[in-house]
Amino acid sequence: MRAVPLIFIATLLVSSCSGSSSDQLDARPAPQADAREADADTAPPTVFGGDRPVTLQIPSSYTGDTPTPLVVALHGYYTSPDYIVSLFGLDTWYEDAGFLFIHPQGSLDASGNYYWNATDACCDLYGNGVDDSTYLAGLITDISASYNVDPKRIYIIGHSNGAFMAYRMACDHADLIAGVISVSGATYATPGDCTPSQPVSVVELHGTADSTILYGGGQNTLNDGTMVTYPSAATTVATWASYDGCDAATQAGTALDLSDPAGDDTTVDAHTGCPTGVAAELWSMTGVGHVPLLATRTQQVWWSWFQAHAKP
Repeated sequence: MRAVPLIFIATLLVSSCSGSSSDQLDARPAPQADAREADADTAPPTVFGGDRPVTLQIPSSYTGDTPTPLVVALHGYYTSPDYIVSLFGLDTWYEDAGFLFIHPQGSLDASGNYYWNATDACCDLYGNGVDDSTYLAGLITDISASYNVDPKRIYIIGHSNGAFMAYRMACDHADLIAGVISVSGATYATPGDCTPSQPVSVVELHGTADSTILYGGGQNTLNDGTMVTYPSAATTVATWASYDGCDAATQAGTALDLSDPAGDDTTVDAHTGCPTGVAAELWSMTGVGHVPLLATRTQQVWWSWFQAHAKP
């Protein structure tokens, strides 16, 4: 809002007395500030998160008049958490699609890697116990208080440890999250460890040749030597299908073209019988490892899926 200039009022008082010449007295009262000046600095903040700050990326199309989707991108267990932006081409996607966007940063552990305390299997390897679930929910809540966020269209994309964290957020804050796209991740191995309060649509995008988070499920080793199990990609989606009220049965969907060279490289298996607007899908990339090299057209595929899966 542009500042309104102060208004100065000058009043000329003339006093005359019988038998004497007129004396002009120039009276200038103290300046009066326009009451509207108090609203001059009302722009909402762009940095959130307290001692773990994150900058909100705002598309040029945002006016505040229309409820706008919010997308949260979560990095994996790595020394440089910003890698997820370049890996998935997220630096311009928010501008092209017109959504609000954040890619927050996890905590630094004793090995020098940034991590999220997601499920028991990944990846608070040193048992620090940081409450990332509350931290991320707080970011969403604070941003929603300052911007016109569409509460039915808040989504999370996560890779590896960030994908585990995306499922954790869907477990703990199903009232906030409409949909999750997990890339090379997994949910809790024990279904009872997650009790979502309402359905959340999920996609598990996983390479069949992933040797880090195995497509068929496996174990991660914590710093103290404890082995913790995580489920397979198919079991992850089946578990969420159960949470969401879908059928155990699946049917093949249209194959997708997500990587170069062009061609249908990704099979889709979707659980049937889901509530309207809800989905639980496994997208399998044959022969692909832990870090899929996705083409930029993947963004359009993801955005179309998000648009089709707002909260009912």
